[in-house]
Amino acid sequence: MDFYGDCWFGDVNTKMNTSGNQVVPQICPLQIQLGDILIISSEPSLESPEINLMNVSEASFIDCLQNTTTEDQLLFGCKLKGMHTVNSQWLSAGTHYFITVTASGPSFCHLGLRLNVTVKEQFCQESLSSEFCSGHGKCLTEVWSKTYSCHCQPPFSGKYCQELDPCSYKPCENNGSCINKRGKLNKQSYECICYPPFTGIHCSEIIGQCRPRICFHGNCGNITASSFICECDEPFSGKKCAYNMYIHMHTNHFNCFISN
Repeated sequence: MDFYGDCWFGDVNTKMNTSGNQVVPQICPLQIQLGDILIISSEPSLESPEINLMNVSEASFIDCLQNTTTEDQLLFGCKLKGMHTVNSQWLSAGTHYFITVTASGPSFCHLGLRLNVTVKEQFCQESLSSEFCSGHGKCLTEVWSKTYSCHCQPPFSGKYCQELDPCSYKPCENNGSCINKRGKLNKQSYECICYPPFTGIHCSEIIGQCRPRICFHGNCGNITASSFICECDEPFSGKKCAYNMYIHMHTNHFNCFISN
């Protein structure tokens, strides 16, 4: 199916290449959900001939072959004029090929008036009454995917974007690892895995106890019997308040200013 590639990559190219490298002009393919409404609108300049759309095979689509003996494959019971809604019988799941046909005169199919429509099922709702992707994402499809599925917005995840991912907020400090867990009542929770010398719920505490001058530019506070934190004076930061943010900021701009 790579002969549809030109329509999907790049600009407004509406040609497709067959396996024999034959260039076939066409309207860019459509991807719609099962149950969507498709409306065909004709240009006023094309309304004078008896134009209609016919459902054909893929081979007939490529070669613009009109089967004159199968009028039951015509999409509309009258000539195409203005706007027409395509009957749902032509939009079952799968790929459908439609070409323009005329009672007489030139074939507009060879000029590019043909359309293939791929109809896909969507799996974006837990139930028919529920909101698409639980209101936390978009129901989308990729060109070669067989269905529509949820693309979730952070911090949500899951098949229907119904799960909140607490780790997306990066709650674990000092390079701690965040692990998703299930808490009480199946509630989404997390756990921080800390690396020495850090500990605590969010890896914000330091293993040990306060000692004189252990915090270089700040105050030390014991959190538990085996952990403490340093509350840094401005402009210092870091686990023991040894990092001068003012010097670092100006060094990054190639000018170093050290205040007394």
